[in-house]
Amino acid sequence: MQGRYLLGVTAAEETLAFLRRAGDEGGVPSAEELALRTARAQGLRLQRPASVTAAGAEPVPERWRPHLERVAARPLFQRLYSARPWQFAAVPLGSLLTVQPHLHFAYAQARLRAAGGEAEALELCLPAEPEPLELWGGVSEGDSPSASFYTFDPNVQITAARLQLQPQLSITFTISKTALFLHAVRLGGRLYLKNGSHRAVALALRGAEYAPCVLADSDDPDDLPALLPRRALLGPAPPRLLEFLDPDFYVAHPWRDRVKFIRLVPEEFFSPVPETARP
Repeated sequence: MQGRYLLGVTAAEETLAFLRRAGDEGGVPSAEELALRTARAQGLRLQRPASVTAAGAEPVPERWRPHLERVAARPLFQRLYSARPWQFAAVPLGSLLTVQPHLHFAYAQARLRAAGGEAEALELCLPAEPEPLELWGGVSEGDSPSASFYTFDPNVQITAARLQLQPQLSITFTISKTALFLHAVRLGGRLYLKNGSHRAVALALRGAEYAPCVLADSDDPDDLPALLPRRALLGPAPPRLLEFLDPDFYVAHPWRDRVKFIRLVPEEFFSPVPETARP
């Protein structure tokens, strides 16, 4: 499995520490080589400052409307985007800036197989149907009932809980996928990809020029995830998404997959009654 870490978005020492954690010493560049490659990547970014100006996002074609209406009707979509203005748009991949320093490149290549045509690309970036859960585990019975599950998908989460009092007390937890929609933020005349980097890279690998997304306008830098230093994101030469495809801007490293566990364990205990609660 392969990952890619962008050069020059963090200090060379921090990049080196990440690479050493990710793999063995044999595949890690020397500190001197990494410093030189970092300086070169920073220089190349500064040579093309025009790349940070967001080309105008395009309105979506009418033929997309039926699909987008189904997306907007999804309860998950409404829960994620009901609090602020947004629009559907087609954003140019060449103008998208990335807010994260590394990418699970093998996973992006795997998503490529699902983006064969326009309909597949729409469903990939703005799914109208719930994606299947890749979740394993179950419920244990006995004196200490519990539920344990594991998944390789970091977007699987407990998304809701429901209490029912009658005919007997029961509590239901909902486990589903979140962060499903490709989401861009337009801030200071730039387009930042907030969510969906792997899907956008998959489209770029296929030669696509635009990606369908949810687009929100903002004037607050805090709307961007704090995965990179603000100076890297808001400075004169922020990293572009397509730099993950340019060897001048990244260093490859092993990617160690992680398993996410979700465990629900009820707990019973006694506690002294607080004085304030006594009749």
